[in-house]
Amino acid sequence: MGFFQDLFTNDVAKDAANDKITGLNAGYGQASGLYQQGRDALTSNYAAGLKPFESLSTLGTNGANAYGDATGANGASGYANAVNSFQQNPGYQFALNQGLQSIDRGAASRGMVTSGNTLNAEQQYGTGLANQNYQQYVQNLQPYLQQQTTASVAGAQGEGTLLSNLGNSLNSSYGNQGNLAYNTQAGIGNANAAADLARGAAANNVMSAVGQGISLGTKLLGFM
Repeated sequence: MGFFQDLFTNDVAKDAANDKITGLNAGYGQASGLYQQGRDALTSNYAAGLKPFESLSTLGTNGANAYGDATGANGASGYANAVNSFQQNPGYQFALNQGLQSIDRGAASRGMVTSGNTLNAEQQYGTGLANQNYQQYVQNLQPYLQQQTTASVAGAQGEGTLLSNLGNSLNSSYGNQGNLAYNTQAGIGNANAAADLARGAAANNVMSAVGQGISLGTKLLGFM
C-alpha cells in the first residue's frame, strides 16, 4: 500500500520541489539584503559627495550676506551687525589701540593727557582709522558676491549630476532585484509544476499498470 501511496501522492517529487523552493527563497533573501546594503552605500557616498558643494555654497552665501550687512543693503539691523563684526576685528583693534597710545604718550610728554586737544585728536584718529579700515573691510567682502554666484551655479550642476547618477544607480539596483524576484517566483512555479506533473505521470503509470493487469487477467480467464 505504501508503494501505491507514494506513486499517487508523489512525496519524493514534493520533497524535491520544497527543497528547491527553500533554496530559491533563501537565495533571494540573501541577495535582497546585499542589494539594500548596496543602495545604502550609494546613498551615503553620494550624500558625502554633496558636502563640498554645500560648504562652498554656504561660504559664498555667508560672505555675500556679510557684504549686504556692511553696505546697508540688509537694513539697519544688518548694518549694526556689520559694524559690530568690524569693531571686533583684531587687526582694527590693534591699530586703534596703538594709535591712541601714541597720542596719549605725546600728550603726556607735554602734560596734556586730559586736555580737550588730546581728546579731539583721539577722536579724529579713531574716526579716520574706522573710515579707512571699514572701506577696506567692505572691499574684502566683495569677492564673496562672485563666489556666491559661482558656487550656486557649480553647486546646482554638481548636485544635479550626483543626484541624477544616484537615481540611475538606485533604479538599476531595484531593477536587478526585481528581475531576481521574478526569476525566483518563476523557479518556485516551475518546481511546483514539476511536482504536479510527476504526480500525474505516476498516477498515469499506475492506472496503465492496473489496466494491463486487468487485461492480462481477462485473457487468462478466457484461456481457462
